[in-house]
Amino acid sequence: MDEFILNIDKNLFRSTNGPWNQLMLNDPWSVGYVTTIIEYKNFTNKIEWEELYYRTGSYRNKLIEDHYLSYDPILNDESLIRIDKYKVFGLPYDIKQLNFAHGRTKEQLAIKAEILYKYMKSIGSNITLEECFECVRFRTICETWNGVILRERNTVKALESYYPNYQFKKVSGEIDHKYGIDVEVYHNSTLVIGLQIKPKSYLSNAPYLVKAQQANTRKNQEYLNDFGVKVINVISNTKGEIINLNEIKRVF
Repeated sequence: MDEFILNIDKNLFRSTNGPWNQLMLNDPWSVGYVTTIIEYKNFTNKIEWEELYYRTGSYRNKLIEDHYLSYDPILNDESLIRIDKYKVFGLPYDIKQLNFAHGRTKEQLAIKAEILYKYMKSIGSNITLEECFECVRFRTICETWNGVILRERNTVKALESYYPNYQFKKVSGEIDHKYGIDVEVYHNSTLVIGLQIKPKSYLSNAPYLVKAQQANTRKNQEYLNDFGVKVINVISNTKGEIINLNEIKRVF
């Protein structure tokens, strides 16, 4: 399967990493649990995945229009999650699932692109609105495909070949978001470790990545507290070739 290729300058794309996280444009409340949505079906190519993501967004809009119109201001308030999370937590489960279990339309991603664009212009960037849309699209749709379908699945296949007596289970998007893990590993039906599968670039000391690493460390500690097992990083490429294999071997 082909991976998505970034269509804008990489340095320009990286310049939006900090604002992307700071503005919380990647929050599941406004893009859905993409790592769960992408598991809804088996895709033959990346175009099918992108089309499905937009299609679930249209389906979500129809559900809101037909049955939940009174909740529209909350469900489609991009800034709500940054103002008062308790408003979200207090909603009925089926209402919250409208946001978490569905993607968004191109038009809704364009709204996020406008938010990013206005911020980038305020700090003196010469990025265009079209380039901001590509940043939003690439992070939401393309990186999910490259990371989950290519990197994660190929890495798990490699690990299964190394350790056939262990079971590797992909976690839900909710667990991923809460604990910062991608896969749980079982031995004889007993949970033994959590895995976070990342590209080599994750090891960079860029400020935005350092913040991400620190956030994941806190989430991983919470996982240890709740389940009594550690989380380790597996560094690999989209082919599933594990870069820190010697470190992994010391764990199993």
